[in-house]
Amino acid sequence: MIDIHCHILSDLDDGAGDMRESVEMARIAFEDGIRHIVATPHFTLAYRNTAARVQRKVRELQQELDRQGIAVTIHPGNEVRLESKAFIYDQAKSDQFSYLDPAQNYVLLEQRWSDFNPETLEVVKWFLRRNTRPIVPHPERHVFFRRQPELVEQLIQAGMWTQVTADSLNGNNGEEVRRFAEWLLANDYVHVLATDAHNVRRKPNLSSGYDAVRKLAGNRRAEQIMERTQRILFPKS
Repeated sequence: MIDIHCHILSDLDDGAGDMRESVEMARIAFEDGIRHIVATPHFTLAYRNTAARVQRKVRELQQELDRQGIAVTIHPGNEVRLESKAFIYDQAKSDQFSYLDPAQNYVLLEQRWSDFNPETLEVVKWFLRRNTRPIVPHPERHVFFRRQPELVEQLIQAGMWTQVTADSLNGNNGEEVRRFAEWLLANDYVHVLATDAHNVRRKPNLSSGYDAVRKLAGNRRAEQIMERTQRILFPKS
């Protein structure tokens, strides 16, 4: 399995606290069946985790995993917050953040927690014109999406994908979040599944998310989501 959203790199944001925890998260991920992880530290006004910094931390972690014989491959990425369209445009044009794939075909584009950014649709279309598909992480956790699901539908119709978190389908993020995640799944609005793991407690648990998809929507839907996720990193597979 491939996890495209994981805060496994240490000392960058609210994710892993140190190298030891990063390694333990990778060990847990391997035991869960995950073989590739896109490390996605926050890229926001508060956390300027640039592409160069992320790549350096990925190399350090990969060397340690290889040394310990943990067969998980770490890839560079970012969870980029849509602070404003000006912020996104400026940072993208100067190549400050990492995309989810080397070809820059996908970007993890997070909403602010306080409110829905009214510039979102414009930014989504801007990325699409650059042949980059924005993926919004954990829409089920945002109150404004739960209260106005038409916002999600409008963005999906424009070409944005969604990434639902395994913990949400499992009920670990609360009942209201679980219900909205199930609504997204029932309407075929779940494009990819990821863990959004931050530490050994909020751990990589992707297999349980796929189990929930199979139970709620069937094996074929789970396979489609898994194949779609795989094509982000391996487009020719």
